Amino acid sequence: MKKVLLVILCAICAASAWSQSAPYKVYQCYVQRDMATWKNIIDSIESLPALSEKQHAEVLNFEYGYVAWRLSKDYQDKKEADFYLEKAYNHLHALPQLDRNAALIAAYQGAFIGYQIAISPIKAPFIGMKSLKYVKEAVAADSANYFAHIQYGNVLYYMPAMFGGSRNEAIKHYNTAKKLMVAQDEHKNNWLYMNLLLTLADAYKKNNDWLSVKACYDEALRLQPNYPYITQKLYPTLQKNLEKKH
Repeated sequence: MKKVLLVILCAICAASAWSQSAPYKVYQCYVQRDMATWKNIIDSIESLPALSEKQHAEVLNFEYGYVAWRLSKDYQDKKEADFYLEKAYNHLHALPQLDRNAALIAAYQGAFIGYQIAISPIKAPFIGMKSLKYVKEAVAADSANYFAHIQYGNVLYYMPAMFGGSRNEAIKHYNTAKKLMVAQDEHKNNWLYMNLLLTLADAYKKNNDWLSVKACYDEALRLQPNYPYITQKLYPTLQKNLEKKH
């Protein structure tokens, strides 16, 4: 009996230690563009018998990123995106409905409406404005919540101007989120911060602001010098545009 209890205890400790390292592993998956391993990390956490509030929040973050990946142009799989979005909603609903979670929950609600529209565009006229409502509520609930500002930026960036979208206003929220993540020391080994830098760079591209694009890439490379996607694909294109400008 003692041996059985020892095995169970070891398994629980191992799962806990593995889960604690999961955010860094997901960060590495993001840099290496290894979504197969990212998916395996999610599935491994999902298989645990019980999750703490922290673990619910972490896997929610991982699924948020994985769904976005599965909705991207080059890796689109709407069926899989929908499957993991449903899982993400389950973890979102598992978070305690407390004031300290209000901004985070509202921000995810806004983000997930955007995902629903990406999966089924026909829903846009019916639920599109709810996304803006949620992200406004998120920032109002906690103006220091960087995730809320990221989602507010995303809604403004992708929403048509006739409905209130604005690229320049989106950039303001992205930069606010960026400053908050640095101030809160949430920018190192964090896939979300790297993604924020690349999202911000894309917004600057639309404005033909190539020096700001370069600043985003340079910051990413300071944090992660070995980043093939930037050094091999994005930076050469940037250099060409900088040369044209001069």
